[in-house]
Amino acid sequence: MVRDAFRGYLALANGLTEVTAGRARAAAKALAEQGEATAGQVSALAEDLVNTSRRNRESLVVLVRHEVEQAVKRLGLAPAGDVEELTRRVRELERTVRELKASGRSAGEAPTARRNNGSS
Repeated sequence: MVRDAFRGYLALANGLTEVTAGRARAAAKALAEQGEATAGQVSALAEDLVNTSRRNRESLVVLVRHEVEQAVKRLGLAPAGDVEELTRRVRELERTVRELKASGRSAGEAPTARRNNGSS
C-alpha cells in the first residue's frame, strides 16, 4: 500500500504533464494516510509536486521551441519576426517610391542630383 502511494507520488513528480494542486495534495495525502508522512510533509510534498510539474512543463516548452526552430531552419523558412520586418521595410520603400513619383522625380534620381542639374 505504501509502495503504491509512493509510486504514485514519483509518477507525478517525474511526469511531464501538468500536476494540479489537487492531484498533488491527493498523492501526498495518500502517503499521509499510510502513516508515512506528517501534515507538514504532505504540504511540502504537494508543493514539490506542483513546482516539479511547472519546471518539467517549462523545460518541455523550451525543448519543443528549439526543435521547431531547427526544423524551420532546415526547411529554409524565415521566422515570422523576420518576415514582418521585411514586410515593413518593403512598405516603407513603396511609400518612398510613391512620394518620389508624386513629386516628379524618378526612383533612381536623388534630390541633390536634381538641384545640381538645374543650376548648371
